[in-house]
Amino acid sequence: MNYLQQQEHLDHEFGAQYDSVRERYASEIKDLEMFAESEKEHYEYLWKVQEAGFGDDCEAYEESWKRTIEQAEREGL
Repeated sequence: MNYLQQQEHLDHEFGAQYDSVRERYASEIKDLEMFAESEKEHYEYLWKVQEAGFGDDCEAYEESWKRTIEQAEREGL
């Protein structure tokens, strides 16, 4: 193998390793962004529960909405 072929091979090897690392970090960043969005939605939901007067009782909040929706459906709204 001559010098240019060897250099091309080494460059390819390095590039493949770099691509692998870059893909891994990009995947980790995406996971972290998804987790952050999930956390944001969760805390927004907890804030709505508290603002509705249910404290931290999410089940009572959900039951209240369920009754409201059932009543609206019975009334044809």
